[in-house]
Amino acid sequence: VGIAFGDAIQGKMPLLKSTDFGRSWKDISPNMHFTITDGEAGFAASGTSIYCDNSGTYWIATGGTVSNIYSSKDQGNTWQRYSCPIIQGTNSTGPFSVAFNTSKTGIVVGGDYKADKNKDKNSLLTNDGGKTWSAPQTAPAGFKSAVIYLSKKQLISTGTSGTDLSNDGGKNWTPIGKESFNAVQKAKKGRAIFLVGDKGKIANLAL
Repeated sequence: VGIAFGDAIQGKMPLLKSTDFGRSWKDISPNMHFTITDGEAGFAASGTSIYCDNSGTYWIATGGTVSNIYSSKDQGNTWQRYSCPIIQGTNSTGPFSVAFNTSKTGIVVGGDYKADKNKDKNSLLTNDGGKTWSAPQTAPAGFKSAVIYLSKKQLISTGTSGTDLSNDGGKNWTPIGKESFNAVQKAKKGRAIFLVGDKGKIANLAL
């Protein structure tokens, strides 16, 4: 099962769903009953402003003028909307990436890509599936456009401000590199971690 979303059209979020590995798609936009605020949109810097787990739970993070988390526990049939208190209010601010380790435990990262050294309200943690969010004890160093769980406790996050690592579930972050990247993903097998940036830049990191 796959899902895709787009920026709102006349206040409504376009939603598509595939059950055949992307060969065909069904429009499930009517399932999203919420009106999207003018200037609220998803960020495409890393392709990770949407997250799906193996149980069929989906999360969509939006930012800009308003930041929200949209969540579905039944493969997109019904949706809930939760306020996300990350930095927001302009078209360069909000959550750029969302990831979950369990159906309850997750993280969003982002910030302001026009002020990528600012780490104010750039990362939040949830323990209730996205209903409520809290700030980490030590935030990542600046704007981040991608975050993934490497294990239950270890996470890596990257952006134009550099790459940071957490070994305690996202509560505290340590910078491990200052080079700019846009996205990060781990190999399905082995320990390799790949980061990609602008102008075709690719890096391989082993932890």
